[in-house]
Amino acid sequence: MQLTIEYCNTCNYRPMAASLAMLVKRETGLDALLSGSRNTGAFEVRLDEELIFSKLETNAFPEQGEIVRALKERIRKE
Repeated sequence: MQLTIEYCNTCNYRPMAASLAMLVKRETGLDALLSGSRNTGAFEVRLDEELIFSKLETNAFPEQGEIVRALKERIRKE
């Protein structure tokens, strides 16, 4: 399983992406690939190319617990 967190470089969302990656690793064991984006405002979370969360679509940041719960559900289904 490949977890990718794409974040906006311009907006300096990297610290938030890194924080989420550490929480996900602790809670699920998944390592996240952090990917800087030129897409202004991006904070996109994908598991094996499946979009789990999109700030571009919701115009809001995810709650970290929400992401962890969604990932745990996907892992259980595998």
